[in-house]
Amino acid sequence: MPDRTLSQATLELSAAAPRAMAGVVARLAGSERRPSQLEGQASWSPLDLLTISVDARHTKYALDRSGDRAHLAAGLVLPLGFSAHGDVAWGRDLAAPARSGDSVQTTNDLYGAIRWQRSWTTLEVGGARRDPFSPPPQFLAGLGTVNALSPTPATNYLAIQARLRPLPGLELWGWYFHPVRGGGDFEPPHHGRYGATFYSKFWRTYKSGVFAFRAETAVESWSGGTEGGVFRDTTTGTSTVHELVGATFVDFNLQIRIAGVTIFWVIRNARSSTRSYVPELGYIRNDQFYGVRWRFTN
Repeated sequence: MPDRTLSQATLELSAAAPRAMAGVVARLAGSERRPSQLEGQASWSPLDLLTISVDARHTKYALDRSGDRAHLAAGLVLPLGFSAHGDVAWGRDLAAPARSGDSVQTTNDLYGAIRWQRSWTTLEVGGARRDPFSPPPQFLAGLGTVNALSPTPATNYLAIQARLRPLPGLELWGWYFHPVRGGGDFEPPHHGRYGATFYSKFWRTYKSGVFAFRAETAVESWSGGTEGGVFRDTTTGTSTVHELVGATFVDFNLQIRIAGVTIFWVIRNARSSTRSYVPELGYIRNDQFYGVRWRFTN
């Protein structure tokens, strides 16, 4: 690839009040390869228990193409530790503007959730609805087994996340994701990650607070049965649809901090599972990364 120079100018204006703020950002590109954008955002909290925010963006691409996006979010505090929040997103935009063959798609997506929070626990249950979506015909090069994605139908999702602190310094956490209806490539019917984290400064022994210990283990698992990408043979004109295989991976993370020095040891896929997320592509096995990080101020 030959050398090239890209330039961009950005102008940002904003104003803030005790219960509201607004801002606008303009980005002017000096090259056809970089888009020009006009983006605005605003938020308003008329009451202590209600917050509303909105943002919108207009983008000008090369080849006389353009796209628009808008997003509205709201949060409401309810009694007894409950709260609710929701999002509405609209888009008429390109998925891969760098590709000359990409076309504009219009989507309307919704998300809403109810959260219950206490000092010792947090539980959130949410649902989403996503419009159908067609990926661009071109695909990233370098993946020998997958060179295309199937169109994603209209999909409804269930999302659950929770945290529990049964003892001081110990936290149990996890999230679960389930396409109730529809689902696209690499979206398994059941996908979750859960684990435990222990963090303590051992104040009784190290009263200065210079010592800290953190240990975390996590298990990520998903079920099979959905599509895992498509391989299209341009020579024969045939297509092979891969099936996503269920897998489980275990990770560990250990950190010891003494003042500004942190000693860390991270293990990924500790069980040396031979499964992978992308079909026929390997995944690291018992990968260990360790070292010392020192942060200081002069």
